[in-house]
Amino acid sequence: MKRRAFLTVLTLVVAFELGSVMAYAQGIKAEIGFPFVANGKEMAAGKYTIEATTPAGPVLLTGPGDSRMLIPVITMLGRHDQDPDAEFVFDKIAGKTVPSEVWLPRKDGFLLLATKGPHEHTVVGGSNPRK
Repeated sequence: MKRRAFLTVLTLVVAFELGSVMAYAQGIKAEIGFPFVANGKEMAAGKYTIEATTPAGPVLLTGPGDSRMLIPVITMLGRHDQDPDAEFVFDKIAGKTVPSEVWLPRKDGFLLLATKGPHEHTVVGGSNPRK
């Protein structure tokens, strides 16, 4: 009897957690026109899907050839503008382009990289693109 109750509770917990992740899963599609480095791995230019699978990350990056990579989230970012569209922000550091922020439509953002020192931004998406 105890085992049956334990298995029932375990099944409910797993179903709840899985449901929470599935309910949160949100993504954006982006055509990234330049190569970049994510988690130390060279990524080719191409079509990518960026998904936030839970409210605190990590972010799942799916690219050409169904390549997949999880990028850890440092912290959440409060929306800083009125742009309702998705944005994928890259930092240019020492000649390399690295993903630094992901902004889902009408949601707060995810900080993927905290760059100290001077650097340039490249933004993919958004209704107010900037460099």
